[in-house]
Amino acid sequence: MRSNKLKLTALLSLLLLSTSSLYAQRIEDLPRIAMDTLDTGTNAKVVIYTNNTWEFFFPGLDSLVARNVYTTNWITDQVFAYKGTSANDLPASMEFPLFNKVNEYKCPVVGRVSSRYGIRRGRNHNGIDIPLKLREPIYAAFPGVVRYSRYNSGGYGNLVIIRHDNGLETWYGHLSKANVEVGDYVVAGAVIGFAGNTGRSRGVHLHFEVRYRDLTFDPERIFDFETGDIRYQNFVLEKSYFNIRSNASELLEDNDEEIALLATEDGQEITSEDILENIEKIQEAEAKKLEPVYYTIKNGDTLSRIASRNGTTVSELCRLNGITRNTIIRAGRQLRIR
Repeated sequence: MRSNKLKLTALLSLLLLSTSSLYAQRIEDLPRIAMDTLDTGTNAKVVIYTNNTWEFFFPGLDSLVARNVYTTNWITDQVFAYKGTSANDLPASMEFPLFNKVNEYKCPVVGRVSSRYGIRRGRNHNGIDIPLKLREPIYAAFPGVVRYSRYNSGGYGNLVIIRHDNGLETWYGHLSKANVEVGDYVVAGAVIGFAGNTGRSRGVHLHFEVRYRDLTFDPERIFDFETGDIRYQNFVLEKSYFNIRSNASELLEDNDEEIALLATEDGQEITSEDILENIEKIQEAEAKKLEPVYYTIKNGDTLSRIASRNGTTVSELCRLNGITRNTIIRAGRQLRIR
């Protein structure tokens, strides 16, 4: 007990000295990552951060709050647990601690987002899609308890929903197989399932959502999926984020143009690089369709015969070549047919 107090006093004194030497830098501009915890002899602990700040941490209080989170609106046979909740019922902004010294985080998968949060083909796309290989592992984003794990006929296919200590829920859809059951406690980074193509899906990918009381917001506000980095330690959720048109970046368009998820005829999985290569091939083929195509007139040809052989009409031939049905065509000359 005495040694803990001496250690605490020494560390706090060191923090004060090192902080004074950083007058040229603002504390809030320095990275704030938990690096140590100290017992105080009470129910509280002191968390020491890399930017020379500290704060009290009450594990007992967190567990009390968490127990309430895992009992209130705890529905395991339906995806929605807060029916009737409206964004108007919530505060203008709410703060959610995402990780600390005790609770870590893990990006569910790392890869290129192929379809973003927003309006897609006239319908709400309530999360993000990332193309993957079949049976790639999917990781729990944060510690929590599995609320739902079953096949969902509403389009998600094999779906796992995890509720976390802070009240947020993460949804993992189109899994080939779930690796957890309802009631399982999972740590951040636990394999909760494997990438698949179940439900309303075109190609192997993960559909990932983050919700609060059933209301969705853009997962890219929390994770950078291309790097796997988390954007905040404490995330402030604005009520305006629940709008389906509220994207994480100004660079994201309201009407997201989805990159198609492609699959081979023999069912083999394809990577995001394969998808991009296929898209380039499609674009090249479309460009070739726009290039003019010519036909060399032969003896005995007529406009109707040429049109029939080349899958077009006499009217289209006349339009492309600036002629009429009565124009005399001569052998050896070229006629544009596309």
